[in-house]
Amino acid sequence: MRILASTAASVVLALTLVGCSTSPPADTGKTPDTAPVASASPSPSPTESEPPAVDAEFGERVMSTRGNLVKDIGQLAGVSAAEGDLTLARFAVTDIVLDTECTSGFADPAANGHYVGIHLNVETAPELAQEEFPWVSFTQYDWQAYDTDGKRLNDPVGNAWSCLDSGQQLPSQIGPGQSVSGWIVLDVAARNGFLVLAAGGSPTGWEWSY
Repeated sequence: MRILASTAASVVLALTLVGCSTSPPADTGKTPDTAPVASASPSPSPTESEPPAVDAEFGERVMSTRGNLVKDIGQLAGVSAAEGDLTLARFAVTDIVLDTECTSGFADPAANGHYVGIHLNVETAPELAQEEFPWVSFTQYDWQAYDTDGKRLNDPVGNAWSCLDSGQQLPSQIGPGQSVSGWIVLDVAARNGFLVLAAGGSPTGWEWSY
């Protein structure tokens, strides 16, 4: 699979800004619509390092200094087949909550100082079944974290595995033709910085500020 550029489309839903909530809201079991809608291009990010290019499906493309696609909360991203332009999965980070409240009943304190909750909506195409690995994954092991100075933070997993009740967590593997929503939790030292989704050990991916 390969990454599709995606920085100009928005998800149709109410968004909660970072710092406005201390605990993740309960999932309704219904995944909000992740279809792109017409919207103005987002304001340029301070991490821009290249002129934006245009992608046929998702619109304007902005790269960070770390080589990742810069995203805002609610903007779509996509994964395509290794060959061709077929979109196999579309997803959006719909909320990022600093110092999220743990709900598992057996959570350990954050090893690095702060739990950060990341809520995602994910939709996969039936054609994903034709791939060698017919699933997509967004576990905490697929993420990196950086402070505001761009220094990469060690061990963003920490004690995050113990934080959430299983009913709130995004499934670890998402197969063909599925629509799901849920939370991923990271354990980081910095109150503010950048979160990077680099699935499958890729050196680059998508990036959000928090």
